[in-house]
Amino acid sequence: MLRRCVSRVSVLVLFVVTFVFFAHAAKFSNASLKGGYSYLINLRTANQSTNQFAMVGVMNFDGAGDVTGSYTSISADTVSSGSLSGHYSIAANGKGEITVTTGTTAEFAVTLNSFLNGIAQGIELLQINDHNNEIMSGTAVQQSATTQAYSAASLKGAFALQYNPWTADGALAEDGGVALFTFDGISQVTTSETTVYDGTTLSGNGSFTYTVSADGTGTILPTGKGPQFAFALNSVASGLGKGFQFLDTNTSDGPGNLVITGSALKQ
Repeated sequence: MLRRCVSRVSVLVLFVVTFVFFAHAAKFSNASLKGGYSYLINLRTANQSTNQFAMVGVMNFDGAGDVTGSYTSISADTVSSGSLSGHYSIAANGKGEITVTTGTTAEFAVTLNSFLNGIAQGIELLQINDHNNEIMSGTAVQQSATTQAYSAASLKGAFALQYNPWTADGALAEDGGVALFTFDGISQVTTSETTVYDGTTLSGNGSFTYTVSADGTGTILPTGKGPQFAFALNSVASGLGKGFQFLDTNTSDGPGNLVITGSALKQ
């Protein structure tokens, strides 16, 4: 009798484990990617003659295989912006591809992460149809799974910010920085920054203005001389963004071929 009970329990356990395994294996699909996502993509190269490149914006996935969105890019001190569209497919293991067909076709291998209620909160991106000796990769973070209209009021409070330059020019001084950006929810930003440039630590304060478009993209502009940023909101809760990704749109003030990008999270 005991053997029968043990045998039945073993069969039941095996059935449950098998069911859970197959349920997990078949977990993901196009429906796992839905809503607006801010993204930031950077180029990595060791070729000094290659113009540095970065792009920030929003991609909107419909949960059925189509994607639309917007972008702001910078290369060789030239800023471009516009709309994008294309399609995507997600396999059962959470990997897939996104193909942007607006303008020059760009194909990305993607892996989804950080699921909530079956929807990915993040995406890892790698361009796979660039056959030069360079890498284009980045991350996307969900804004919201449902369509929302954003404004300056969607960006309010103190945000911890970090940035890095991207360059293949060994003659350029390395630098990087951390900062606290405080948004008033209307149009004004105050900042406190610490940077390291060519081995020297510098600190200071600043004031900026900002705007937010309905899709969650926006600009941060100095009230005097200083950096200018294009950004995209993410991690929206109760109408307020909890983070954003950004790039510097006036690197012409710098000494050479570079782009500057980073991210921020709300305190």
